Amino acid sequence: MFKKYLETVAKVFFQPILFYTELPPGEIKDEPVAFCSITSWILALVLSAVIFMNQLLPIGLTLWIQVTGWKIVVVSPVMAVLAFMFFVIVYSIVGGVLMAGLLALFSALGFLLNFSGMVMGGKNELTSSIKASLYASAITLVMILPMLFMILSRKGILDFTNFKIGYNIVYSFLVLYLYGIFAIAARKTQKIERWKAFTAALLPTAVLIILGIFVSIFVLHKMQKWVV
Repeated sequence: MFKKYLETVAKVFFQPILFYTELPPGEIKDEPVAFCSITSWILALVLSAVIFMNQLLPIGLTLWIQVTGWKIVVVSPVMAVLAFMFFVIVYSIVGGVLMAGLLALFSALGFLLNFSGMVMGGKNELTSSIKASLYASAITLVMILPMLFMILSRKGILDFTNFKIGYNIVYSFLVLYLYGIFAIAARKTQKIERWKAFTAALLPTAVLIILGIFVSIFVLHKMQKWVV
């Protein structure tokens, strides 16, 4: 299953025209939802690891350095089990939130893409538009880079200003790439001309831009003490 997932990711990234021309058949609740869910759990795995390294691990190390001598033999298994349990808890929470968020976001973007495509004279292909949007969630894997930037910021290699610049650059790439993906999806699913497809793709892309501005201005500012 994971091999098929990686093959689909590669097609969405590097062969989007071919992929959306031959959009896999089936219901939304089957492969498209599973694909978006796997993407969210991969993102959650990286983010949970970053949270663990930046926040929980330093706390554990402060306790560890107080243990000396033969006590290390007794304490080590307990500390390992506790660390694993805390990681699983964080991963479960982050994964659940990201999965719900990505499924809701890309379903809504697919709805908007179908609506704007209809305005431009395309067919009403709501199911296909939402499926296409859910597969487009593969592009969010690029957000692993800003997560890794958090580690560099925590180590003092990047200050918060440079972290924010890096985040905005990666997110801008994400939005630009998704704009092209949405245009291709609109053209292939709703059978409209190229210029109409690019026009239709503006609506879901505008939502992503607004969301990005909100996160950059309000959310990242509140994360400063946690990141740096």
